[in-house]
Amino acid sequence: MLSLLAASSRYSADIRDEPCFLNAISVELTSTRYLNFQTLKTRGQSAVTVVKLMMAFNDLTVANQALGYWKKEERRWRISRQAGACGYFVRIQIGHLNEGLKVIEKIQKDHALLTLVGQCDPRTQASFQDVLQYVPGGAKRRRFKQLAGNIRDSLAFHYDQSGKLTKRAIADRAAPSQESSIARGNTAYLWHFKVADDLVDSIVVRQIWNIPRDANLRTEADRIADEVHQIARLFADFAGFDARL
Repeated sequence: MLSLLAASSRYSADIRDEPCFLNAISVELTSTRYLNFQTLKTRGQSAVTVVKLMMAFNDLTVANQALGYWKKEERRWRISRQAGACGYFVRIQIGHLNEGLKVIEKIQKDHALLTLVGQCDPRTQASFQDVLQYVPGGAKRRRFKQLAGNIRDSLAFHYDQSGKLTKRAIADRAAPSQESSIARGNTAYLWHFKVADDLVDSIVVRQIWNIPRDANLRTEADRIADEVHQIARLFADFAGFDARL
């Protein structure tokens, strides 16, 4: 079975060091603005929503950076953990993106924030309109749930609570019979239950993304991962500026 590292090769960390989130206006690579908490307090519930947007942005980009580090991992004693680590950070990004879209939905329902969005530059407004397609009621919401919703609910912030996905993945791996491994060592990195990584791969590509067995697994997984990645970029492109609200 193709590992999630290969399956998600296009869900790369190319947003990691770019000013791409901030290119709707002219900014330096590093720029700092200070915000007084008293000012934030006067914004009431709108401020709470904006802070949640900041939280989602922070978590999404940190996870993306970590994915980039693991993709470049070359130390021999960590290589065995590379595929599983990359898969983990892909799933975590999807989880944070899911939470971030909930914040976008709140902005959509907040008149004061919508007014401020309307005062943003055209690209930021366009990114907001694009990402709105993935919130409840949006034209692309169902597609997002197909690609990412079940990963968030079953493999990122929860572990297949019913156990049904895992049971099916075990059966899938057992016919024809396949093997995996359990490794132990003198560092945390050398303790590796690869069997769990393999089953997570099966759940994602066969049960959540529903890639058929007669399809090119790498091509299809790359295509799906890239689709999710582009949604994340839209969110980040908007959120990177929306912090100015």
